[in-house]
Amino acid sequence: MRKIFSLIIVFCFVLPVFAAKVKYDPEIKVDENLTIPLRNYGVFAPASFSLYAIGLYVAGTETDNMKIKDGDQPMAIRLVSLSNLLGMNKLISELRRGFSYGMSHDKEFLKTIQTRIDTFLAMLKNSGKKPKKNKQITFLYLPGKGTRIYFESELLGEIKGHDFKRALFGIWFNSNCADPKLRDEAIKIRKK
Repeated sequence: MRKIFSLIIVFCFVLPVFAAKVKYDPEIKVDENLTIPLRNYGVFAPASFSLYAIGLYVAGTETDNMKIKDGDQPMAIRLVSLSNLLGMNKLISELRRGFSYGMSHDKEFLKTIQTRIDTFLAMLKNSGKKPKKNKQITFLYLPGKGTRIYFESELLGEIKGHDFKRALFGIWFNSNCADPKLRDEAIKIRKK
């Protein structure tokens, strides 16, 4: 019991250190004509100790989480692992569960994109990549093209459709997402 209590205490003091070390590029340069600025980021720290942060890259001043989730403009989520405890299987499990929450458990809608969800998750699993500490996975949405998935700077693939993007971004930005604090931090406009 004392070991568990000690672990919890250590974790409470270490978390702010993890959060302080998150470094995000101020923008994502898609090409010579398109740059997407960093809005803000939030840290996800569930009881399972699988820590990561997400940074939201989007232009404009919209702060309504549902409008951001549903928006059809260039935007990206950059997930940064803050712990070696976050393995690819754990991440995939969390993403799989998150799709349901991100679309408010709309099973009929999820059926329409299930093949693309499966392709997306298989892309991550079969990449051979490990989301160890400080590794980045970027989900870059471009209207009319789809969502590009990068591990560090390597393009793993692209999933077509605005509907898929809405479901993916809904994992973190839907009204009933798993971590409202993370959502609210990421959509908040940073002070310069």
